[in-house]
Amino acid sequence: MKINKKFEPYIFTVIMAFGMSIMMSFIISLMNIGFVDNFFLIWIRAWIPAFFIALIPAFFMGKLARSVLSKIIDR
Repeated sequence: MKINKKFEPYIFTVIMAFGMSIMMSFIISLMNIGFVDNFFLIWIRAWIPAFFIALIPAFFMGKLARSVLSKIIDR
């Protein structure tokens, strides 16, 4: 199944927010509580809201980053 190219920026943003929120919530949970009993349950409970929280600003930051980048890159 191929997805239309016009959806690329949105799908890219969702994938990035997914990956970043997984890695960051895992590392921060590990730093804060260590490998305790039920670590993975505690981590998943922290990751689920973190993903949705990360998703919203990811859409705005992507556009902002592209805008800033276009001003500082030679063409």
